[in-house]
Amino acid sequence: MAVLKVVKYPDKVLLTKAKEVSQITDADRRLIRDMIDTMHAEGGVGLAANQVGVLKRIFVASADQEKGRELVCINPSITKRQGTIKEFEGCLSIPEFYEPVRRAKRVWVKATAPDGKALEIKAEGLLSRIFQHEIDHLNGILFVDRLGLIKSRLAKKKLLGK
Repeated sequence: MAVLKVVKYPDKVLLTKAKEVSQITDADRRLIRDMIDTMHAEGGVGLAANQVGVLKRIFVASADQEKGRELVCINPSITKRQGTIKEFEGCLSIPEFYEPVRRAKRVWVKATAPDGKALEIKAEGLLSRIFQHEIDHLNGILFVDRLGLIKSRLAKKKLLGK
């Protein structure tokens, strides 16, 4: 197990849609273990594979940040959304930048577990926000893209030091 380097904005891999995982391999399971180690080492609550430079539809999440209780989702998709809530969000790939983002209050997610079994998870609260944030990453979308056109452009200019 290893702590991987977290890719920072504006790296193009963060803006690229990740590819479906057709077969879960031992290499994928090693990647997942390393992603969990990286997420904890960085003090995060979620981490998508493209945040460590790998364009595979995999993310790890830990709303309570308790080791051993992480959720792993391969090829996740949101099947239902309910309600809305606007709260501050940050990102390991955009350090020290936080803005309020409107998200669904609850989401239902279908995914595959590392053992190949189907998962169906109803998430609310912080876990719902994490799932939406990480699935956005897998689609090449950053949380700053959710701020509205003008605010998003201003945020990106600020992040680039312009």
